[in-house]
Amino acid sequence: MLVELRPEASDDLVSAAEYFNDKSLGWGDHFLESIESDLLDLEREAGIHALHHGMPCKFASVFPFAIYYRIETSVAMVYAILSCRMDPGVHMTILKDRG
Repeated sequence: MLVELRPEASDDLVSAAEYFNDKSLGWGDHFLESIESDLLDLEREAGIHALHHGMPCKFASVFPFAIYYRIETSVAMVYAILSCRMDPGVHMTILKDRG
């Protein structure tokens, strides 16, 4: 299945990569490569994940991030890629605003 990111999800990635690069040079690139691998896995796995806050959620394999998506026709549309260290209420609010 094709995986696409909404602009807000792309912004989530950029913000997280900048955060990790501020912590240690090169970590932002490592983060992006890791999430890219998770998104490639999502091409095969879309539709098998449990619902969290009303949306299917794949948890990233390396970094503590949640990838929220919906299946729209033949596309897994990613709505958000959020740190699991955030309060779950923040995830719910973000998804409600985007969804």
